[in-house]
Amino acid sequence: MTESHSDDGVIIEFIDAADVPDEHRKDNKVFAPGEQAIIMKDAKHPEGPVLYFTEAEWDAFIGGVKDGEFDDLLDEEPPEE
Repeated sequence: MTESHSDDGVIIEFIDAADVPDEHRKDNKVFAPGEQAIIMKDAKHPEGPVLYFTEAEWDAFIGGVKDGEFDDLLDEEPPEE
């Protein structure tokens, strides 16, 4: 498992898909054996809700971040590159 976080942000962990709890396998979500699942939780409240992503969902999420789909949620606009 690899992990990245800060106290003011989110905790992101890459876990084996086999370790995803059964209650998060609903809605036809496929966590294929041998693949990774990605979890995200609030660093201030790590015991709180956990979001589970398949690899495909994570790739789509990261693509959306890079494309600016969530910029309207920021307090400040990101700097222009």
